[in-house]
Amino acid sequence: DPSFHGETDTATTAEPTAQRPSGVGGGWLTPRKIMVGMLATVVAVVVGTGLLVKVDYVALLPGSARDTEPLVVVVGTETYPSDGEVLFTTVRFRSKLNLIQYLWLKLDDEVEILPAETVLGDQTPEENRAANLELMTDSKEIAISVALERLGYDAISSDGVVVADVVPDSAAGGFLELGDSIVAVNGRPMPTALDLIEFLQERPPGVELTFDVERADGSAESVTVTMGARDDDPSVAFLGIVPFDRVSLNDERPFEVDIESGRVGGPSAGLAFTLTVLDYLTPGELTGGGEVAVTGTMAFDGRVGSVGGVPQKVAAVRDQGIDHFIVPEALGEEELALLDEIAGDQLEILPVRTLDEALEVLAGLGGDVGAVDEFAAQHLSLIH
Repeated sequence: DPSFHGETDTATTAEPTAQRPSGVGGGWLTPRKIMVGMLATVVAVVVGTGLLVKVDYVALLPGSARDTEPLVVVVGTETYPSDGEVLFTTVRFRSKLNLIQYLWLKLDDEVEILPAETVLGDQTPEENRAANLELMTDSKEIAISVALERLGYDAISSDGVVVADVVPDSAAGGFLELGDSIVAVNGRPMPTALDLIEFLQERPPGVELTFDVERADGSAESVTVTMGARDDDPSVAFLGIVPFDRVSLNDERPFEVDIESGRVGGPSAGLAFTLTVLDYLTPGELTGGGEVAVTGTMAFDGRVGSVGGVPQKVAAVRDQGIDHFIVPEALGEEELALLDEIAGDQLEILPVRTLDEALEVLAGLGGDVGAVDEFAAQHLSLIH
Protein backbone atom coordinates (compact mmCIF):
# COMPACT_ATOMS: atom_id res chain seq x y z
CA ASP A 1 0.00 0.00 0.00
CA PRO A 2 1.74 3.13 -1.16
CA SER A 3 0.18 5.11 1.71
CA PHE A 4 2.55 3.44 4.21
CA HIS A 5 5.95 5.12 4.62
CA GLY A 6 7.88 1.99 5.61
CA GLU A 7 7.95 -1.71 5.15
CA THR A 8 5.52 -4.35 6.40
CA ASP A 9 6.84 -7.38 8.24
CA THR A 10 4.98 -10.05 6.23
CA ALA A 11 6.38 -12.84 8.37
CA THR A 12 4.27 -11.74 11.35
CA THR A 13 1.44 -9.56 10.16
CA ALA A 14 0.12 -7.81 7.16
CA GLU A 15 -0.38 -4.61 9.23
CA PRO A 16 2.33 -1.96 9.60
CA THR A 17 3.90 -1.68 13.13
CA ALA A 18 3.93 2.15 13.09
CA GLN A 19 3.00 4.98 10.86
CA ARG A 20 5.19 8.03 10.35
CA PRO A 21 3.33 11.28 9.66
CA SER A 22 3.67 12.53 6.13
CA GLY A 23 6.63 14.82 5.58
CA VAL A 24 8.56 13.64 8.69
CA GLY A 25 11.81 11.83 8.09
CA GLY A 26 13.62 9.43 10.43
CA GLY A 27 12.49 6.45 12.49
CA TRP A 28 9.25 5.42 13.99
CA LEU A 29 7.42 7.33 16.80
CA THR A 30 7.60 4.56 19.38
CA PRO A 31 5.98 4.85 22.83
CA ARG A 32 9.47 5.19 24.35
CA LYS A 33 10.31 8.11 22.10
CA ILE A 34 7.01 9.76 22.89
CA MET A 35 7.67 9.33 26.63
CA VAL A 36 11.21 10.75 26.34
CA GLY A 37 9.86 13.70 24.41
CA MET A 38 7.20 14.35 27.02
CA LEU A 39 9.77 14.15 29.86
CA ALA A 40 12.10 16.50 28.00
CA THR A 41 9.25 18.94 27.58
CA VAL A 42 8.38 18.74 31.27
CA VAL A 43 12.03 19.26 32.27
CA ALA A 44 12.31 22.22 29.92
CA VAL A 45 9.16 23.77 31.38
CA VAL A 46 10.34 23.20 34.97
CA VAL A 47 13.81 24.62 34.28
CA GLY A 48 12.38 27.55 32.38
CA THR A 49 9.94 28.28 35.17
CA GLY A 50 12.72 27.97 37.76
CA LEU A 51 14.82 30.49 35.88
CA LEU A 52 11.95 32.95 35.71
CA VAL A 53 10.54 32.58 39.23
CA LYS A 54 12.32 34.83 41.77
CA VAL A 55 12.54 33.90 45.45
CA ASP A 56 12.71 36.37 48.32
CA TYR A 57 16.09 35.19 49.58
CA VAL A 58 19.70 36.32 49.35
CA ALA A 59 22.89 34.27 49.47
CA LEU A 60 26.20 34.88 51.24
CA LEU A 61 29.05 33.11 49.44
CA PRO A 62 32.79 32.80 50.18
CA GLY A 63 34.60 35.86 48.85
CA SER A 64 38.34 36.50 49.02
CA ALA A 65 41.23 37.57 51.24
CA ARG A 66 43.27 40.45 49.78
CA ASP A 67 46.42 42.28 50.81
CA THR A 68 45.46 45.59 52.41
CA GLU A 69 48.73 47.52 52.11
CA PRO A 70 48.41 48.33 48.36
CA LEU A 71 45.17 50.18 49.21
CA VAL A 72 46.86 52.53 51.70
CA VAL A 73 48.12 55.88 50.39
CA VAL A 74 50.28 58.08 52.66
CA VAL A 75 51.55 61.52 51.67
CA GLY A 76 53.84 63.69 53.78
CA THR A 77 55.74 61.23 55.95
CA GLU A 78 58.02 58.22 55.68
CA THR A 79 56.48 54.80 55.12
CA TYR A 80 57.78 51.26 55.58
CA PRO A 81 56.41 48.75 53.04
CA SER A 82 56.19 45.21 54.41
CA ASP A 83 57.02 41.79 53.07
CA GLY A 84 54.19 40.31 55.13
CA GLU A 85 50.52 40.88 54.46
CA VAL A 86 47.48 41.85 56.51
CA LEU A 87 44.62 40.47 54.44
CA PHE A 88 41.11 41.91 54.59
CA THR A 89 38.32 39.47 53.84
CA THR A 90 35.12 39.78 51.84
CA VAL A 91 31.86 37.94 51.28
CA ARG A 92 30.07 37.73 47.95
CA PHE A 93 26.45 38.83 48.20
CA ARG A 94 23.92 37.56 45.69
CA SER A 95 20.38 38.91 45.64
CA LYS A 96 17.40 38.45 43.29
CA LEU A 97 17.86 34.67 43.26
CA ASN A 98 15.75 32.58 40.95
CA LEU A 99 14.36 29.24 42.08
CA ILE A 100 17.09 27.19 40.35
CA GLN A 101 19.87 29.27 41.96
CA TYR A 102 18.20 28.99 45.35
CA LEU A 103 17.92 25.19 45.17
CA TRP A 104 21.47 24.82 43.87
CA LEU A 105 23.04 27.07 46.52
CA LYS A 106 21.08 25.30 49.28
CA LEU A 107 23.19 22.23 48.53
CA ASP A 108 26.43 24.10 49.38
CA ASP A 109 27.31 23.94 53.10
CA GLU A 110 29.55 27.01 52.76
CA VAL A 111 26.74 29.23 51.46
CA GLU A 112 24.28 30.88 53.82
CA ILE A 113 20.77 31.52 52.49
CA LEU A 114 18.81 34.20 54.33
CA PRO A 115 15.40 35.80 53.86
CA ALA A 116 15.91 39.04 51.93
CA GLU A 117 14.08 40.98 54.65
CA THR A 118 16.66 39.83 57.21
CA VAL A 119 19.50 41.40 55.24
CA LEU A 120 17.83 44.24 53.37
CA GLY A 121 15.02 45.29 55.70
CA ASP A 122 12.89 47.77 53.78
CA GLN A 123 15.79 48.69 51.48
CA THR A 124 16.30 47.66 47.88
CA PRO A 125 19.60 45.92 47.03
CA GLU A 126 20.75 49.21 45.51
CA GLU A 127 19.90 51.16 48.67
CA ASN A 128 21.60 48.51 50.77
CA ARG A 129 24.68 48.82 48.58
CA ALA A 130 24.77 52.60 49.02
CA ALA A 131 24.42 52.25 52.79
CA ASN A 132 27.27 49.71 52.91
CA LEU A 133 29.53 52.00 50.91
CA GLU A 134 28.80 54.75 53.42
CA LEU A 135 29.63 52.36 56.24
CA MET A 136 32.92 51.57 54.51
CA THR A 137 33.75 55.28 54.34
CA ASP A 138 33.10 55.69 58.05
CA SER A 139 35.00 52.48 58.83
CA LYS A 140 38.09 53.70 56.99
CA GLU A 141 38.05 57.00 58.85
CA ILE A 142 37.79 55.20 62.18
CA ALA A 143 40.54 52.75 61.25
CA ILE A 144 42.97 55.47 60.17
CA SER A 145 42.19 57.61 63.18
CA VAL A 146 42.54 54.76 65.68
CA ALA A 147 45.91 53.90 64.15
CA LEU A 148 47.07 57.51 64.46
CA GLU A 149 45.80 57.68 68.04
CA ARG A 150 47.74 54.48 68.80
CA LEU A 151 50.85 56.19 67.42
CA GLY A 152 50.39 59.19 69.70
CA TYR A 153 48.49 61.65 67.49
CA ASP A 154 45.34 63.53 68.58
CA ALA A 155 43.22 62.30 65.69
CA ILE A 156 39.52 61.73 66.39
CA SER A 157 36.36 62.42 68.34
CA SER A 158 32.99 60.64 68.16
CA ASP A 159 29.55 62.31 67.92
CA GLY A 160 27.11 59.42 67.46
CA VAL A 161 26.60 55.68 67.13
CA VAL A 162 26.23 54.09 63.69
CA VAL A 163 24.03 50.99 63.28
CA ALA A 164 26.29 48.50 61.48
CA ASP A 165 23.76 45.64 61.60
CA VAL A 166 20.33 44.80 63.01
CA VAL A 167 19.68 41.41 64.62
CA PRO A 168 16.66 39.68 63.00
CA ASP A 169 13.47 39.67 65.11
CA SER A 170 15.04 41.93 67.75
CA ALA A 171 13.58 45.02 69.45
CA ALA A 172 15.38 47.27 66.95
CA GLY A 173 13.92 45.49 63.93
CA GLY A 174 11.56 47.73 61.97
CA PHE A 175 12.67 50.83 63.87
CA LEU A 176 16.43 51.13 63.36
CA GLU A 177 18.10 50.45 60.02
CA LEU A 178 21.54 49.74 58.64
CA GLY A 179 23.44 53.03 58.38
CA ASP A 180 21.35 54.93 60.96
CA SER A 181 23.22 57.17 63.39
CA ILE A 182 21.89 57.27 66.95
CA VAL A 183 22.74 60.67 68.40
CA ALA A 184 20.65 60.61 71.61
CA VAL A 185 18.40 58.34 73.67
CA ASN A 186 15.68 59.91 75.84
CA GLY A 187 17.34 63.23 75.15
CA ARG A 188 20.75 62.11 76.44
CA PRO A 189 23.60 62.47 73.89
CA MET A 190 25.27 59.24 72.78
CA PRO A 191 28.68 60.24 71.39
CA THR A 192 30.14 56.70 71.43
CA ALA A 193 29.00 53.09 71.20
CA LEU A 194 30.35 52.53 74.72
CA ASP A 195 28.09 55.32 76.03
CA LEU A 196 25.09 53.66 74.38
CA ILE A 197 25.97 50.21 75.71
CA GLU A 198 26.42 51.47 79.28
CA PHE A 199 23.14 53.41 79.07
CA LEU A 200 21.18 50.39 77.83
CA GLN A 201 22.73 48.06 80.43
CA GLU A 202 21.11 50.19 83.14
CA ARG A 203 17.59 49.77 81.62
CA PRO A 204 15.29 46.77 82.17
CA PRO A 205 13.60 44.74 79.44
CA GLY A 206 10.24 46.14 78.39
CA VAL A 207 11.14 49.80 78.92
CA GLU A 208 10.29 52.22 76.10
CA LEU A 209 13.18 54.37 74.88
CA THR A 210 13.12 57.22 72.37
CA PHE A 211 16.04 57.22 69.92
CA ASP A 212 17.00 60.39 68.06
CA VAL A 213 18.26 59.05 64.73
CA GLU A 214 19.92 60.54 61.67
CA ARG A 215 19.10 58.34 58.68
CA ALA A 216 21.58 57.42 55.97
CA ASP A 217 19.74 59.73 53.55
CA GLY A 218 20.35 62.72 55.85
CA SER A 219 16.86 62.93 57.37
CA ALA A 220 16.29 63.02 61.15
CA GLU A 221 13.67 61.08 63.08
CA SER A 222 12.73 60.08 66.62
CA VAL A 223 11.65 56.47 67.07
CA THR A 224 10.32 54.74 70.18
CA VAL A 225 11.58 51.21 70.80
CA THR A 226 10.44 48.76 73.47
CA MET A 227 13.53 46.99 74.74
CA GLY A 228 13.69 43.22 74.45
CA ALA A 229 15.58 40.75 76.64
CA ARG A 230 18.70 38.67 76.12
CA ASP A 231 18.08 34.99 75.39
CA ASP A 232 20.78 33.90 77.83
CA ASP A 233 19.68 36.31 80.60
CA PRO A 234 16.06 37.55 80.43
CA SER A 235 16.78 40.11 83.16
CA VAL A 236 19.09 42.07 80.84
CA ALA A 237 17.66 44.39 78.18
CA PHE A 238 18.54 43.72 74.54
CA LEU A 239 18.24 46.19 71.65
CA GLY A 240 19.60 44.07 68.80
CA ILE A 241 22.08 46.19 66.84
CA VAL A 242 25.79 46.10 66.07
CA PRO A 243 26.97 49.61 67.05
CA PHE A 244 30.14 51.46 66.23
CA ASP A 245 31.26 55.02 66.68
CA ARG A 246 30.48 57.77 64.20
CA VAL A 247 33.61 59.82 64.28
CA SER A 248 34.69 63.23 63.15
CA LEU A 249 38.33 63.76 62.40
CA ASN A 250 40.38 66.58 63.74
CA ASP A 251 40.94 68.88 60.77
CA GLU A 252 44.68 69.21 61.27
CA ARG A 253 46.79 66.14 60.54
CA PRO A 254 50.56 66.02 60.22
CA PHE A 255 50.25 64.01 56.99
CA GLU A 256 47.60 62.51 54.69
CA VAL A 257 46.40 58.92 54.92
CA ASP A 258 43.77 57.38 52.65
CA ILE A 259 42.51 53.87 51.89
CA GLU A 260 41.32 53.19 48.35
CA SER A 261 38.69 50.52 48.98
CA GLY A 262 36.94 50.78 45.61
CA ARG A 263 33.48 49.19 45.54
CA VAL A 264 33.95 47.07 48.67
CA GLY A 265 31.29 48.01 51.23
CA GLY A 266 30.56 47.49 54.92
CA PRO A 267 32.52 48.10 58.12
CA SER A 268 34.08 44.67 58.61
CA ALA A 269 37.60 45.55 57.38
CA GLY A 270 38.14 48.14 60.13
CA LEU A 271 40.62 46.11 62.18
CA ALA A 272 42.54 45.04 59.07
CA PHE A 273 42.82 48.68 57.97
CA THR A 274 44.04 49.82 61.42
CA LEU A 275 46.72 47.11 61.57
CA THR A 276 47.87 47.88 58.04
CA VAL A 277 48.22 51.62 58.70
CA LEU A 278 50.23 50.84 61.85
CA ASP A 279 52.46 48.49 59.88
CA TYR A 280 52.94 50.93 57.00
CA LEU A 281 53.90 53.85 59.24
CA THR A 282 56.38 51.98 61.45
CA PRO A 283 59.60 50.01 60.80
CA GLY A 284 59.57 46.25 61.15
CA GLU A 285 57.18 43.55 60.12
CA LEU A 286 53.93 43.65 62.10
CA THR A 287 52.94 40.18 60.83
CA GLY A 288 56.42 38.71 61.15
CA GLY A 289 56.66 38.56 57.37
CA GLY A 290 53.76 36.16 56.92
CA GLU A 291 50.14 36.35 55.79
CA VAL A 292 47.45 36.99 58.39
CA ALA A 293 43.79 37.35 57.45
CA VAL A 294 41.73 39.74 59.57
CA THR A 295 38.06 40.68 59.99
CA GLY A 296 36.20 42.78 62.55
CA THR A 297 34.94 46.33 62.95
CA MET A 298 37.13 48.93 64.65
CA ALA A 299 35.61 51.13 67.35
CA PHE A 300 36.81 54.50 68.56
CA ASP A 301 38.00 52.99 71.86
CA GLY A 302 39.91 50.11 70.24
CA ARG A 303 37.24 47.44 70.62
CA VAL A 304 36.85 44.90 67.82
CA GLY A 305 33.20 44.43 66.87
CA SER A 306 31.24 41.53 65.46
CA VAL A 307 30.64 41.22 61.71
CA GLY A 308 28.53 39.07 59.42
CA GLY A 309 29.44 36.38 56.92
CA VAL A 310 32.45 35.10 58.89
CA PRO A 311 31.84 31.40 58.07
CA GLN A 312 32.02 32.30 54.37
CA LYS A 313 35.18 34.34 55.01
CA VAL A 314 36.77 31.40 56.83
CA ALA A 315 36.08 29.16 53.83
CA ALA A 316 37.71 31.69 51.49
CA VAL A 317 40.76 32.14 53.74
CA ARG A 318 41.18 28.39 54.17
CA ASP A 319 40.95 27.77 50.43
CA GLN A 320 43.68 30.37 49.80
CA GLY A 321 46.07 28.41 52.00
CA ILE A 322 46.42 31.05 54.74
CA ASP A 323 47.40 29.76 58.19
CA HIS A 324 46.04 32.42 60.58
CA PHE A 325 42.75 34.34 60.77
CA ILE A 326 42.07 37.03 63.40
CA VAL A 327 38.33 37.34 64.10
CA PRO A 328 36.16 39.17 66.69
CA GLU A 329 35.65 37.33 69.97
CA ALA A 330 32.31 39.14 70.04
CA LEU A 331 30.96 36.57 67.56
CA GLY A 332 30.25 34.34 70.55
CA GLU A 333 31.22 30.80 71.51
CA GLU A 334 28.74 29.04 69.24
CA GLU A 335 29.85 30.78 66.04
CA LEU A 336 33.53 30.56 66.99
CA ALA A 337 33.10 26.78 67.36
CA LEU A 338 31.52 26.70 63.88
CA LEU A 339 34.48 28.66 62.49
CA ASP A 340 36.94 26.15 63.96
CA GLU A 341 34.97 23.35 62.31
CA ILE A 342 35.06 25.06 58.90
CA ALA A 343 38.75 25.95 59.25
CA GLY A 344 39.83 22.38 59.94
CA ASP A 345 43.44 21.65 60.83
CA GLN A 346 45.03 23.95 58.26
CA LEU A 347 43.70 27.34 59.49
CA GLU A 348 44.00 28.75 63.03
CA ILE A 349 41.13 30.95 64.20
CA LEU A 350 42.37 33.70 66.58
CA PRO A 351 39.58 35.58 68.42
CA VAL A 352 40.36 39.05 69.83
CA ARG A 353 38.38 41.68 71.73
CA THR A 354 40.53 44.77 71.15
CA LEU A 355 43.23 46.26 68.96
CA ASP A 356 45.78 45.62 71.70
CA GLU A 357 44.80 41.93 71.77
CA ALA A 358 45.23 41.76 67.99
CA LEU A 359 48.72 43.24 68.37
CA GLU A 360 49.48 40.62 71.04
CA VAL A 361 48.38 37.88 68.65
CA LEU A 362 50.67 39.24 65.94
CA ALA A 363 53.55 39.41 68.44
CA GLY A 364 52.93 35.73 69.19
CA LEU A 365 53.24 35.02 65.46
CA GLY A 366 56.64 36.74 65.38
CA GLY A 367 55.46 40.25 64.51
CA ASP A 368 57.51 43.30 65.47
CA VAL A 369 54.82 44.95 67.59
CA GLY A 370 57.46 46.77 69.63
CA ALA A 371 58.03 49.11 66.68
CA VAL A 372 54.52 50.54 67.19
CA ASP A 373 55.15 51.25 70.87
CA GLU A 374 58.57 52.76 70.11
CA PHE A 375 57.08 55.06 67.47
CA ALA A 376 54.35 56.23 69.85
CA ALA A 377 56.83 56.82 72.67
CA GLN A 378 59.13 58.85 70.42
CA HIS A 379 56.25 60.93 69.07
CA LEU A 380 54.83 61.65 72.52
CA SER A 381 58.27 62.67 73.79
CA LEU A 382 58.59 65.14 70.92
CA ILE A 383 55.24 66.85 71.52
CA HIS A 384 55.73 66.99 75.27
